Amino acid sequence: MMRVVLSVLIALSFGGQAVARSVEPSLSLDSAMKIQSMDPVYAIELYDEVLEQSVLDRERNIAAFNRGVLLMEAEDAAAGADSFRLAARYAATNAQRRDALFNLGHALNAGIDMSGEMMMDPEKIGEIIDSLGTVERAFLDAARADPKHVASKQNVERVRKQIQQLQDMKEQFEQQQEAQDQEQGEQGEQGEQGEGGEGGESGNAAQQLQELADQQREQAQESESAQENQSEQSQQERSEQQKELNQQTQQMREQMEQSGADSEAMDELEDAMEAQQEAQDALERGDDEAAAEKQQEAADALDRAAQRVQESQQQDESDQQDGQSGQGEDQSGDGEEQAIDEVAQQLLDRERDQRERRQVYRATGRPVKVEEDW
Repeated sequence: MMRVVLSVLIALSFGGQAVARSVEPSLSLDSAMKIQSMDPVYAIELYDEVLEQSVLDRERNIAAFNRGVLLMEAEDAAAGADSFRLAARYAATNAQRRDALFNLGHALNAGIDMSGEMMMDPEKIGEIIDSLGTVERAFLDAARADPKHVASKQNVERVRKQIQQLQDMKEQFEQQQEAQDQEQGEQGEQGEQGEGGEGGESGNAAQQLQELADQQREQAQESESAQENQSEQSQQERSEQQKELNQQTQQMREQMEQSGADSEAMDELEDAMEAQQEAQDALERGDDEAAAEKQQEAADALDRAAQRVQESQQQDESDQQDGQSGQGEDQSGDGEEQAIDEVAQQLLDRERDQRERRQVYRATGRPVKVEEDW
């Protein structure tokens, strides 16, 4: 690949020697912007030269921002975050500061390790929560720079929900550890307490799946509203958000697999992950209509997975009650029928609530309003 020559050697008749003259930073900046799609590595080198040589904040802001974008495309989130920090420092307008901080939030988020092993260690979960707090502040600063920037506000709320989920998970792990310590030497109570812990874990899994379904449905709504008029940058933002949601679903699947979740719930989760990947592919190729359809399919599959987990928990509780009834089976018949009726009613109520929620999302034609505190 041919590269644009950025330095000129001018031969002057001063004792037969040649004098090297470096190109103005503005020319380096223009050249980098022209070739960055063809030769991103060389473009990054040129942006580095601009940052070293230019004394104009305008040029340094553009160089730092574009350098950050290229580094993110190269999956170097840490270096990308450093570039966006520089872009925010050299920003001359609120719009420039908003864009730099918004992308900083995504870069910081991409640099957080949220693999399955990390999510099973309460101490590591605490570290992730701290890192997400930095992500939240970046998006919050972007929203403060431009109070009308909806995407920044939505990301603040998204990260806050994620932090709350992790805090609940961390608390649950700590409670389980405390319970295990107390159970030592109490063999007669271990089985009962273990079954109670499993039920709590299933209930937490059902809640997390439902929250993932709600977030996925919001993404579908955004893709539907973007079909008429959507800029490339906004489409890239939605693609990043979908990628993050895919990662959260993958983590949820690993947790459920380790806890021995219901096979039907796992099947629904697999369907959701497949639809999410197809939605991600559609967003990357700019097909908002296909993305919205697959995102809605993923949300529905997550809904069903949450319902399967809830049903499995209720069945386990019912089986436990049956085992405890012992020889009084004839006398407890009416009570068992009443318990079954209550479970059926709960399932019907849950299905109605989910159906009404889906209808509201489809009827509004826009995401749910964000509660602001900035």
